[in-house]
Amino acid sequence: MSDTPLFPFGPILFFGDSVTAGLTAGAPQLFSGPQTVARGIAGQSTRDMARRLRSDIALYGARGLHLIAGRDDILSGDGASSLEQITADIAAMLQDARDLYVRTWVGSIPPVDPAAPATAGLPAARIGQVNAWLREHAPAYGAQFIDYDPVLATETGALRPAFSDDGIRLNAAGEAALRATMMAALTAPGVEQIWAPPESEDAARRRKFLHHFGYLDSNTRYPSPFIQFAGKPGASHYGVPFDANGFLNAAPIVERKPAGETRILVVGDSTTIDGGDIAKTLPGRIERILRADGLAGAKVYNFGVMSSCLTQMTHLIWSRLMNYSPDALIVVSGSTDLFQPWTYDPRPGYPYNAFITERLYDHFFDTHDPRAREDGLSYDALITLIYGELKRLRAEVGWQSPGWEDAVVHQYERAAHRLTKLSHDHRVPIVSVLQPTILRKRHLTEVERGVASGAFLAYLDRQYTKLEAFTAQLAARRPYRRTFTALDLSGIFRDREEGTFYDIVHYDDPAREIVAARLATEIRGALERARPRTPFARALRLLGSRRR
Repeated sequence: MSDTPLFPFGPILFFGDSVTAGLTAGAPQLFSGPQTVARGIAGQSTRDMARRLRSDIALYGARGLHLIAGRDDILSGDGASSLEQITADIAAMLQDARDLYVRTWVGSIPPVDPAAPATAGLPAARIGQVNAWLREHAPAYGAQFIDYDPVLATETGALRPAFSDDGIRLNAAGEAALRATMMAALTAPGVEQIWAPPESEDAARRRKFLHHFGYLDSNTRYPSPFIQFAGKPGASHYGVPFDANGFLNAAPIVERKPAGETRILVVGDSTTIDGGDIAKTLPGRIERILRADGLAGAKVYNFGVMSSCLTQMTHLIWSRLMNYSPDALIVVSGSTDLFQPWTYDPRPGYPYNAFITERLYDHFFDTHDPRAREDGLSYDALITLIYGELKRLRAEVGWQSPGWEDAVVHQYERAAHRLTKLSHDHRVPIVSVLQPTILRKRHLTEVERGVASGAFLAYLDRQYTKLEAFTAQLAARRPYRRTFTALDLSGIFRDREEGTFYDIVHYDDPAREIVAARLATEIRGALERARPRTPFARALRLLGSRRR
């Protein structure tokens, strides 16, 4: 894609069901960059979509939204969703977008051919009813309605035969026609970002916190003993379901290791589970590389947890993962420990949502407070309750002060030292990785330059410098060198000129392959260093190291 932003006011989220999934998949060159975020999921109802919209807007920093919703509800086979339910869900999504100051276009549901056999028994007339509702009500939410019928429909309102092979689904020509009309509306002259009205500093901070509310998604951060949260079993991350333990593996790990398996566990944050499918994640790529390199029994398990800090990762290893007799572990950390306290729980080393768990539990179960027995808590009251606790904690810990910044780094260092002890005590190789960051990339594209505010980037730069120095010190320590490796990959993309990052730490597929190859090399070395040796072999190794 061009380095010039397609939408000057910010990225657009293409959000919907199978219609959006099809039209974005048909033009990957248009919908594969940070300017255009394809989030159509085939088979999703409007209720499912309404549940994830705020999260997606926050996750991708969307400033624009294109929405087509309701088709899969109506044509699912049972038509269970009523007109009232569909329009109520769409209204909720339009309101969410308006609350977050996201410019919105809502498209009509493409028509079908009522005479086609595929539409038999389906409430196809409901498509026209939903579209009529959209035409009338979308402007009330500040959304622009795009009517696709003039392009896709015949004079009688049926789907044009040239645009479908079965009278119900758009073919490539139909998707291309819809896409052209859509892009013409989205790139029309005069389209600008919607700006929030003037507000007080505290109101601005509250709104900004509300913008980050989507990252509290329970599907990817579900309560889990000892480690605060993991994925929700059965829920999915970009269409890939979490296993019964809440991790992104094709099948849950079993405690008894199969004969011949070299068991490698990868622990990390969201960068560990990114990729779109299991094979494209860091662990999936590492497994493929190791097997191709001759380690046929390599089995790499993914224990990444979105938003987890190094303290949580260490507890996960200690409380659960050592029970699986791993041959080696890779731990990818650093950025979450720094930027989560800036936005969420400001207490250094705490899980990012710990303050919310504490406040809500205390609100509902304080036997000395009569409010705990009050019925109901509105969404706005919930936000007020949580934001009030956030302000209290920020004042308590001296948020953003130099002392607070040092404490954030100190908690990371303590967790890393626990890792070295775990590695030594269990005699299991651990490669602890300071993860790559855009902060160390010299050649930034225009898109990469706009990933965060100046004050936030300056804070991260100061903190990352401290973590880099600490990682270098840890790498030089001799006592645990046989089992523990400290690896600084913060600058692995320092001289890469191509676009790489789409936020502070998340990078694209080619970059993910580069990181996976480096980690595969490191894990082979760690396995070799940990291999039992005869006294004679140890003597030769010691003699060789002295000669060097």
